[in-house]
Amino acid sequence: MARILIVEDDDEIRELLSETLIRWGHETVLTANGQEGFNQYRNGSFELILSDIRMPIMDGLALLKSIREKDKKIPIVIITAFPTVDSAVESLGLGADHYLVKPVNFDDLKAKVNKCLEKGRIQGKVDQLQRLTVLQWILIPLALAAGYFLANIL
Repeated sequence: MARILIVEDDDEIRELLSETLIRWGHETVLTANGQEGFNQYRNGSFELILSDIRMPIMDGLALLKSIREKDKKIPIVIITAFPTVDSAVESLGLGADHYLVKPVNFDDLKAKVNKCLEKGRIQGKVDQLQRLTVLQWILIPLALAAGYFLANIL
């Protein structure tokens, strides 16, 4: 169904998230810190990213900021065991689509994952329609000019 990047330093939580998402029909790629996650993001194609905040090497907020500098559209869900109003505000302000608290409620996770994936599908269709609109603005005048030219020659 969807390819999802999981960035989580806790082995058990990372595996649990992966097993759950696989059971829901998704493919997962697992990394243990923000730097590994960013490298996977740059080298792969993902429909969604799930990331912890507190991790070694590069934390989830730095990862979020790095990805948003390159890609404003990919859905990102931040998950934390240490929720604060400040981290929630900062995460959402940096462009996270959702902010979940551990232990994760899997019904809530499923709803957020489905919402993010649907948003991504809709955004893909919007992008496609925008490309077609630009193409139409180019091709229609060319076709009219060609028709006018041919009508005057014949």
